[in-house]
Amino acid sequence: MTHQAVVEEEIYTHEFLWRSATKVLSNENDDSYHFIMPSLLMSYLAFEAFINFCGYALLPEVWKNEKENFKGKGIEEKIKVITNELPNFNWKKGENPYQTIKRVGCYRDMLAHGKVVQTTYETTFKNDGSHFRYEHDWDSFLTRKFVLSARTCIQDFCNSLLVELRKVSEHNHLNYEAFKGSLGSAKGSPTAS
Repeated sequence: MTHQAVVEEEIYTHEFLWRSATKVLSNENDDSYHFIMPSLLMSYLAFEAFINFCGYALLPEVWKNEKENFKGKGIEEKIKVITNELPNFNWKKGENPYQTIKRVGCYRDMLAHGKVVQTTYETTFKNDGSHFRYEHDWDSFLTRKFVLSARTCIQDFCNSLLVELRKVSEHNHLNYEAFKGSLGSAKGSPTAS
C-alpha cells in the first residue's frame, strides 16, 4: 500500500560544496594544482552559498528574488543587507578573516572569467626540450598552506555570522557550526487519498 505526501525540502548547497572542497584537499601527499585549485574555488563557492543561505534564513522575501535584488551588486552587498539586520555583528571589512576571503574572491573571478595569460621571457631549454614557466596571477593562491588558511578564514567569518543570525532568525537549521550541518532538510504531511 502506498501513501501520498506533500514534502517540503531544502537543499543546503554550501554544505555540499564545502564537503567537496574538503574531499579534494584530503590527499595530503599531493599538492598539485589539480587538487589545490578546485578545493580553493569550491571553498569560496561554499562561502557564497552560505551567504545566500543566511539571506534566505533571515530575509526570505528578499532572497526569493535574489537575482533581481542583487543584480550587479556582488557578495559584499548581500553581506551588507544581512548584517544590517544583525545589530551585534561586527564586520571588519578591512581586516581578517574578511580580507583573506576577499582575496579568494579575486581568485574565483580569475577562474570564472578565465583569460589567456601571455608572457614573454628568455629561457634556457632543458635537455628534454622543455622550458615552460607557466606563471599566472593565481600562483600565490595555489599552496596548501594558503588554501588551509583561507578555509579557516571562511569558517571563522561564517561562524561569527551564524552566531548573530541565530539570535534573530527562526529558521530551524541554524544550530550547528558553519559547514558542519546537514545537507538538507525535509518535512512532509500525508495527503488525502
